[in-house]
Amino acid sequence: MAITKGRKEELVAEYVDMLRNSQGVVVTEYRGMKMAQLDALRSKLRETNGGFTVTKNTLLKIALREVGMAVPDDLLNGPVALAVAYEDLAQTIKAVLDFSEGNEIFIVKGGVIGTSAVGSDRLEAISNLPPLDMLRAQLLGTITMPLTQLVGLMNEPGRQVVAVIQAATDGLVNVLAAYSQKGEAA
Repeated sequence: MAITKGRKEELVAEYVDMLRNSQGVVVTEYRGMKMAQLDALRSKLRETNGGFTVTKNTLLKIALREVGMAVPDDLLNGPVALAVAYEDLAQTIKAVLDFSEGNEIFIVKGGVIGTSAVGSDRLEAISNLPPLDMLRAQLLGTITMPLTQLVGLMNEPGRQVVAVIQAATDGLVNVLAAYSQKGEAA
């Protein structure tokens, strides 16, 4: 049954909204999958704050162009569904790839990340990245490390002066103690 022009416009608007809110999408072929399997995948993707949407290819191409993302014509043929990463792209890709390992009829074709279309081999590399929170922590550590070292270096001369004064004071106390013991012995 043909879709009305109004419904097509609604679908394109939904796709545009979905794509604008995503970090990237994984293009999959779901031919022959049962509804229970699709629900299991959706559940797994929800854990990564991702989603799974069956799409109409021609309308998806329009939406991809509208948001300025790559339009991989070679990936968008046949029954296509998108796994959408709303927060952590690497974890969403990992969830899709893990699901595909146990399911021979579910095919990961590739993905769209911004203005780039990537193959399934690149998706594998992206899935091996650490979680987004860990990457942020590493970046923050890299940024703050020089400042921490600078503060330590600036404090070091003061520490050295204090150490010299402390050593001199300790030496003076030892000398006075020795004289007082000498005076008591005499």
